[in-house]
Amino acid sequence: MTAFVVRRLLLAIPTVLGVTILTFALLHLAPGGPVLALAGERATPAQIAQITHELGLDKPWPQQYGAWLAALAHGDLGYSYVRQRPVLTLIAERLPQTVLLMGCALIVSIACAVPLGVYQAYRRNQGFDRAASVFVFIAWSMPTFWFGTLLIAFFAVNLKWLPVGGLQTLDTLAFDWPSRIAHLVLPAATLAIVSLAAWSRYIRGSMIEQLREDYTRTAVAKGLPMRTVLFRHTLRNALIPFITLLGGTVPALFGGAVITEQIFAYPGMGQLFWQSAVDRDYSTLLGMTLITAVLVIAGNLLADALYAVVDPRVQVS
Repeated sequence: MTAFVVRRLLLAIPTVLGVTILTFALLHLAPGGPVLALAGERATPAQIAQITHELGLDKPWPQQYGAWLAALAHGDLGYSYVRQRPVLTLIAERLPQTVLLMGCALIVSIACAVPLGVYQAYRRNQGFDRAASVFVFIAWSMPTFWFGTLLIAFFAVNLKWLPVGGLQTLDTLAFDWPSRIAHLVLPAATLAIVSLAAWSRYIRGSMIEQLREDYTRTAVAKGLPMRTVLFRHTLRNALIPFITLLGGTVPALFGGAVITEQIFAYPGMGQLFWQSAVDRDYSTLLGMTLITAVLVIAGNLLADALYAVVDPRVQVS
């Protein structure tokens, strides 16, 4: 296992470099830039040229990328000239909030999708399965921004059970867990609903295939309780394709977090990414792309390692 992890980490280095090169090139091909954001729309060409020279943006972009890569080797992700702060500091402030949001959404999705998919497979083509399928397809087709707006209108505006958005109550200066949890419910539910719908369908289909296998019929013929057959024997094999899907959820959840955090004014990585794109803060965008690429690779590596945990027949080599 150790050799496998080390080999995968070494192979991840050129992947991450490729992502940063592509992102760096695309950002420099895009119109505008941080110079216009700093100088303003009324800046003269001479002022724009001066700021461009001071920031080193008049050099060829391969040379700029080399300087950024050299700084990265020393743990420096660059400097946000728009926000006048180091990029690493900005990400360190926002990343824990997004990890908490994505983690809660992931836990809720798995906790609901697994039993729903299993029970749908067990009661396939019956009333519950058909009703759940209708709900799942409706949830799957709902845009994130629309579903989040519905939750705000119903639970925050009409019923006044939950706050509209933010991280915690403004008049609470100290860290307040009840307030944090209350502010986390709606954005986490918005992120979880789409993943729940997709994952329950995958688990349902995989479970139906496993229920048709000979080992399942043998377990039922031996008189084992159906709960034991479903959750102890069949589910372990049905989770193998689900783990593959789970390993690629990081970019999907982060993509949903960009919209969700903007809707709920949640101060996380998604909101920072949106604001940086609007402000043309390329240094921050590049640093966040790097962090996201690392998280995606880590998620895929974790999925590969979980294969051997779920199914001992799978050898990690």
